[in-house]
Amino acid sequence: MEEKNSFDGKKVKVLGPSYEEGKPDKPENWRKKLRNREEMLAYLKTGVR
Repeated sequence: MEEKNSFDGKKVKVLGPSYEEGKPDKPENWRKKLRNREEMLAYLKTGVR
């Protein structure tokens, strides 16, 4: 964790990068993660895809 200054000048702890660097091996099928049509529509609306 890093310490940085927030907008109001206080010191806060910030997590570092939490992803694996590099490119994915294959495309991710996002439809498998969602259970029904409503979840798919909500995913698409919030992701502005």
